[in-house]
Amino acid sequence: MCSRKLLVVPGACNALGGTLVTLSLLIEGFIEQGKVDAIQVLVSADSVMQHYLTLAGYASVLEIIPNRGTSHFLSNALKWIAQAPVEWPLLLDNCVERSLLLDLIAAAPQLRLSGRPVYHFCHDLALSYNALGCWSRKLAFGLLKPKAICNSHFTKRHIQSLIADVAGVLYQPVDLEKFTPTLRVQPPTPPAVLAPILASGARIMLTPSRINLAGIVNDKNLRGLIPVLVELKQKGAFYHGVIIGEDRSPDQTNSKVLMEEAARFNVEDCFTILPPTFDIEQFYAFTDVVVTLAPREPFGRVVVEAIACGVPVIGSNTGGIGEVLGQVAPQWQIDPDSPAIVAQTILRVAEDPHTSATLQTARHWVEDHCSTARYAQQIMELTGIANHPENHVPLLSSLSS
Repeated sequence: MCSRKLLVVPGACNALGGTLVTLSLLIEGFIEQGKVDAIQVLVSADSVMQHYLTLAGYASVLEIIPNRGTSHFLSNALKWIAQAPVEWPLLLDNCVERSLLLDLIAAAPQLRLSGRPVYHFCHDLALSYNALGCWSRKLAFGLLKPKAICNSHFTKRHIQSLIADVAGVLYQPVDLEKFTPTLRVQPPTPPAVLAPILASGARIMLTPSRINLAGIVNDKNLRGLIPVLVELKQKGAFYHGVIIGEDRSPDQTNSKVLMEEAARFNVEDCFTILPPTFDIEQFYAFTDVVVTLAPREPFGRVVVEAIACGVPVIGSNTGGIGEVLGQVAPQWQIDPDSPAIVAQTILRVAEDPHTSATLQTARHWVEDHCSTARYAQQIMELTGIANHPENHVPLLSSLSS
């Protein structure tokens, strides 16, 4: 029986996105390391997260917190944590939403007095749109004083005003058996929603992304895809833009605005928005290029997933996207606000005889930096779960630099 257990409390149990995928792969990494008994994930009863992780086969590591309303999950989870041995470290997984901050503030004194090691994984920049939001975040994390773990150096630079003590920077894991170039060599049957697009002869320009409101801090810049399609169309290149992602706006308003914009520029016939899927790798199998233009994306899971599948990625030269592309394929970085340059780069990469070699090198980088086993080992070292963390000091030093 493991003497220490990592307790994970997620900030959002009903969102399907990169944070949930990362948590799933963290559990898988613990299993690969033979440490499945060293992690416990608290989830809200009957939530998207509970169903997703159960379907993935991880029910044994879940602690189901009774669902008495979303606003009570964190409070109830922290009460459960208070009964666990104090030497078990707590990992708060992106708990920055305003609805969670009062519970963090209320729990901070007891957590500090208990001596329990507390870490906070920052999946985004934790920025607020108003003074009250900034103040409440500073109060919550000022009282709690956790150590931060960040998904990129870009994120690290932004969160240090909230959490000064950054334990490490860990690039997010990828399921390298699920996301593999074999998908493109021996592709499965195309997803039904892609079949008519493929039948038209169009090349697929894919953008997996949450469909959020334009102008917010982490604006996905999806509207920037439309002038890119206009440029490609004017150049006689037959590309079809496909966005796959969750739209949580009332009545799908954000998606409707994008479709209206596409109609205004006369590219609605080559622009499609699809709901999120658990099987995104099946779409990568038929994708010619991934285009992601978010200027302040904290990491950009799409980049490493696509590259793992052998799909070139044209992405922003800023944020976490630029940070990763700068290491694997700097020539694929673009100014996200220059549609003509984006279109030219898409066409150049499609015709470049060196693209295959670049993808192979980039895939090796993903294998080295984003494997599930490596990710779990790094988390265990940072949180003290590893039996002999002192044996891994050089690895952690390089991550924090």
